[in-house]
Amino acid sequence: MSKFAELTHQEMEQFLRVFTRSGTLRYGKNKWVGVSLTGKTFTVHRKHGETRKYPPSLVEAVAKKIGVSREEFWEWYKRK
Repeated sequence: MSKFAELTHQEMEQFLRVFTRSGTLRYGKNKWVGVSLTGKTFTVHRKHGETRKYPPSLVEAVAKKIGVSREEFWEWYKRK
């Protein structure tokens, strides 16, 4: 099993909503901004015109930034 899976834009939104503080997640101008459950702010940038998929390497970096372990990710991914 790979560390993390590729996510669509909609799946990334669901992932971030689950692992961020309620009401803090915003999307605009090709970036996600929010506050993790541990209180850290984060920003996830997407280049204009890129595919609407988030590669595993980016998902891993985001998960690390917001404090989500590989096990927590896969638990969420299987339930979504």
